[in-house]
Amino acid sequence: MQLFHGHIYFTADQIELAGKVRDNLASALPQLTYIGKLIPKPIGPHSKPMFEIHIPAAEIDPILAVIDNLREGLPVLIHPVLEDELAAHTALARWLGEVLPLDLKVLEKPRD
Repeated sequence: MQLFHGHIYFTADQIELAGKVRDNLASALPQLTYIGKLIPKPIGPHSKPMFEIHIPAAEIDPILAVIDNLREGLPVLIHPVLEDELAAHTALARWLGEVLPLDLKVLEKPRD
C-alpha cells in the first residue's frame, strides 16, 4: 500500500490543542493506518514538535480536506513515502497552513 505521512506541528504552548487535534483526527479518520504520539521536541528534519499520521494514498484527497478542517490553525506537512526522502519532503510535499523550515541536511543521502 502506498502511503503519505502527515506531520502536524505545534509549539510548547499548543500541546493541549495538538492533543485535541490528534484526538479529533483519530475519531474522524478511521482509515488512517497510524496515529503517532505527540513528540514534544524537534526531531529529524522537523523544526517544531509534531505528531505523525499515515494516510493511504488512495484516500489522500478526501482526507486532506478533513485534516484541513480539523487542524485548528496548526501547520501540516503532507508528503509521499518514497526512497528519495528529500524529494518527498520538498518538491512532492504539500502544506496546509504555514510553511515551516525543515532541516534538509538530515534527508540528504551521502555521496559515494
